[in-house]
Amino acid sequence: MSALRHTIYTRLEPVDFRHLRHEAAARGVTLAACVIDCLREYFALRNEMATAVTAAGKPGARHTGLIHSLLARSEERLAATMDARAGELSDDLRMVASMLDRFVQLYLLHTPEVARELHAGAVASANRRYANYRQAVSDLLAAGGVNGTGSRVDNSEGEAP
Repeated sequence: MSALRHTIYTRLEPVDFRHLRHEAAARGVTLAACVIDCLREYFALRNEMATAVTAAGKPGARHTGLIHSLLARSEERLAATMDARAGELSDDLRMVASMLDRFVQLYLLHTPEVARELHAGAVASANRRYANYRQAVSDLLAAGGVNGTGSRVDNSEGEAP
């Protein structure tokens, strides 16, 4: 490092000058010393930011530097939130699977089997009705018309899904 020092002159906006004056007072240093300290901190922080996403780290390992520590804490909070939500979604998925299983059992209990000679017509009818059902669901989702219970929000009379 060279022993030479360079002098610079600049102009600050009044609000920036007030911030600098307050910072210098808080640190108990001159305005010039505060500028030098703030520049060093800025460059160190910028270098640390550049390594925050590229530095290899192991889960649970100590993090050095402000940015690394803040990112690690944010990651830990996100991971905890995702774990909690995954558990909730898993519970909801099991409930929906159980409900679907019960629905199929109920359907089979209350509907007669289709005679073999009527099977082709029943398949054609089912395919047509199923396509209509899927289109109604797509239209409903595109319109944003489903509330949290899966029920239609707009219960206009005379409309069939």
